[in-house]
Amino acid sequence: MLVLILFIVLFVLTFVILLTFALGALSAAPWLPLPGREVERLIDLAELKSADVVYDLGCGDGRLLFAAVRKYQVSAVGFEIALLPYLLARLRWLFFPGRKKVKIHFHSFWNEPLAPATVVLCFLMPESMAKLAPKVRTELRPGARVVSYVFKLPGTEPNLVSRSGDKTAAIYRYIF
Repeated sequence: MLVLILFIVLFVLTFVILLTFALGALSAAPWLPLPGREVERLIDLAELKSADVVYDLGCGDGRLLFAAVRKYQVSAVGFEIALLPYLLARLRWLFFPGRKKVKIHFHSFWNEPLAPATVVLCFLMPESMAKLAPKVRTELRPGARVVSYVFKLPGTEPNLVSRSGDKTAAIYRYIF
């Protein structure tokens, strides 16, 4: 009987994790962690200052949030709807010395106002970038920056594009 209960619990847990991964992929993007060198390149391109409030849309395991706080002492807010990466981010948060500067939310960023952010970081699919473009145009205040890994914001010209070599992806920075 105990084995059956454990099997059911594992089955339900696996189902929930897979369901939230699917929801994340359909909502904005699947979870694809950035390599360390790309994390540094992305946050450096954002030209962060300690007064910045950084939003990471689909923060995954939080690596961008923690790197930005560690290097620039910014305030950082992440949004994630896939359960496993969210739990990994929360686990990292527990052991992160600057955790008072990091907030991680287990819900979608689509219904979240972006106005408090001075910098928005994202690694979203092209369809999601098309949906995000009007949101950032209407909600971000003047001077706010959007830094996007791989995919452009349609209808908006980046003020800077970073390519550090043939084998690295483009990173686009926009200033509103």
